[in-house]
Amino acid sequence: MSLFGRNAHNSQEARARLDRKLYLARESPEPDFDLSDCCLRRLPSGIFSICKVFRKDNLYLHNNRLQSLEEGGQLSDLFLIKVLNLSCNQFFRLPNGIRYLVNLTELYLQNNFLESIPDGIKLLESLQVLDLSKNKLKHLNPGLGNLKCMRSLKISDNKHLSKLCPELCLATNLLSIELDGDNFTFPPPCIATQGTSEIMRYLCSEMSIEYIAPLPSDTSPSQLPNIYYNPFEKQLGITWEEQEAAMIEQESKIHKANQEQRGKFLSKIIQEQQDLDSEIAKVQEVREVERQKLMKTIQMEEKEIECLVKNFIQIDSLHPEAVQQQLAYEQTEHDRLLEITRQNYDNVRRVDILKAMEELIEKDSSIQMYKKYYKDDLNNIKENMLIQENKGAMKLSELLNAKDQSRTTLVQTLLEDQDIQKAIVSSLLEKVDAKSWSLNQEIALISENLARLSVIEQEKKNMHIVFNYNELLQQRIHLVELLDNLLDQRNIRRKQLINTLKEVETEGIRSKDFWLKSYQKLLDSAPKSLFSIRKLDPVFANNLLQEGVIHCLPFLVKYLFSGESLLNITNQNLRESGVTLSSDREGILRALQLYVQSKTQNSNMLESHSSTQPSAPSIYDIEQNCSGVLNVNDKESSIVEGECVVCMDGKSEIVFVPCGHMCCCQPCSLNELKNCPMCRMVIERTIKAIIA
Repeated sequence: MSLFGRNAHNSQEARARLDRKLYLARESPEPDFDLSDCCLRRLPSGIFSICKVFRKDNLYLHNNRLQSLEEGGQLSDLFLIKVLNLSCNQFFRLPNGIRYLVNLTELYLQNNFLESIPDGIKLLESLQVLDLSKNKLKHLNPGLGNLKCMRSLKISDNKHLSKLCPELCLATNLLSIELDGDNFTFPPPCIATQGTSEIMRYLCSEMSIEYIAPLPSDTSPSQLPNIYYNPFEKQLGITWEEQEAAMIEQESKIHKANQEQRGKFLSKIIQEQQDLDSEIAKVQEVREVERQKLMKTIQMEEKEIECLVKNFIQIDSLHPEAVQQQLAYEQTEHDRLLEITRQNYDNVRRVDILKAMEELIEKDSSIQMYKKYYKDDLNNIKENMLIQENKGAMKLSELLNAKDQSRTTLVQTLLEDQDIQKAIVSSLLEKVDAKSWSLNQEIALISENLARLSVIEQEKKNMHIVFNYNELLQQRIHLVELLDNLLDQRNIRRKQLINTLKEVETEGIRSKDFWLKSYQKLLDSAPKSLFSIRKLDPVFANNLLQEGVIHCLPFLVKYLFSGESLLNITNQNLRESGVTLSSDREGILRALQLYVQSKTQNSNMLESHSSTQPSAPSIYDIEQNCSGVLNVNDKESSIVEGECVVCMDGKSEIVFVPCGHMCCCQPCSLNELKNCPMCRMVIERTIKAIIA
């Protein structure tokens, strides 16, 4: 988008004018930066930086076609600006970054298309003049109440603006509000047209605060004319006498403008006083006419009353006996009618009382009936509940009897079925077998490492990190090979145990409870802590794996189960346990030494956190920490469990061969996956991983 319009001739003139103004802004020491009347559609880049570098106080951008301030740079560079003129442009909204103009005292935004004011204006605490006239405002921002220094607010010629925000009364120094009072509903037109003080007093009453009149200022910015600096009109050879003459002329113009304004104000007051006097005179005339009418009416009524009194006196003087008889007759007639009325009233009263008594009796009887029905229903409900409770108790007893019978049947079946007893003995034998246990621990360790590698690669993909991909692939392939080898060894060991059971079954003399007795013997001979073991300590297993002696784990089973301190294991003990190679014995001792050092460091760190004074750990504590490498009856250690990348719900427990990714759960792997979801490599087969 170009800086100027489409007309080439006008754009050339505007560009030349812009270049000249930019040159003067850089070369002139004046605090004004004027880019007005340049037909700009957008700001040249770096304008705000120029204001910051050359310490400009006033920025004039009026009479252009600007719609945004984004191209000029960062608004935070305008923190030194005191006067900003954006009038006569095409702004539909202001950026919220205007809050950075903390030293701004005058802001002119008239003749634009603004519909609202940003919230950032509440941070312009130095603002004194705000001109928003001739826009399309629909409402005012309540943040205007934070402008404690504001003296003048112009919001006239906004057709859609009909309400002032009540928070405006918090701007206690506001001296002038220019608005179209007839278009407003809040405050009503009768208040909005009476001036700034009445408007502020009304807003204060709506906010339930006391109105305090602002201090008058002779040099209020609202009284100063809107004069902008134009560097093209300034001559280079001007003298101080000419400057003084110009200042005197300017002061005389201001004085003359003030006199004219004062005269207009006085004439307006005189005219209003004359209008008020004429209105009062009209009201007085209307009241005088009404008073005359009332006096005439009273005089006529007095004459009529006087005539009636005269007639009555004449009649009384002419026929006194007839009048007395008429009065006596009227008195007797009045007494008779009064007696009849009294009797009728007593009869009506008696009927009403009887009806009320009948209604009370009917209500009482209905209440008694309702009580009887309620008691009957309550007794029926109680009986039904007792019957249902008895039925439930009978059903519960039947269910418990059936459950006891089924349990007895299952126990009897277990005692009679030799195949089930044999399967239980074989499962227990595999559990207490040292080699099988060590193979399961190695399989669990390799499965955890595969899961950890898959999680690491998945996190790298999420973070868009491509690094060491081939190295991770080689590690996974190597771990998959080790996992296949260990699974084959475990299957071979299972077959060996099954063959051993078959030989015992064929060679031994079987009694009736042969397998149950064998099961009890295995329970008695197995270590007591074996059944409460959760898993092998991963620190010790990693040390064995680093030294390359993980295959010697079966020879260390008795030390792992014994509970003795690992500090007492010697080369001779390992030789007696069956470790024949000296390199394996040395590797085991180095792994034990590394494990003991890690345990000692962990205990030192715990003690340093728990006590303010550091102290060396005792030998007894070290031995306690290093007595066996099995996690017994502890909470589950932190195991890396990857999330299934297919359903995003289950745990990753399937290893894909040959890529070695462990990123899928068991149900999703049954959906005929042909390619790995992570690397898209063809899946040859899958392995169900075991994590302790």
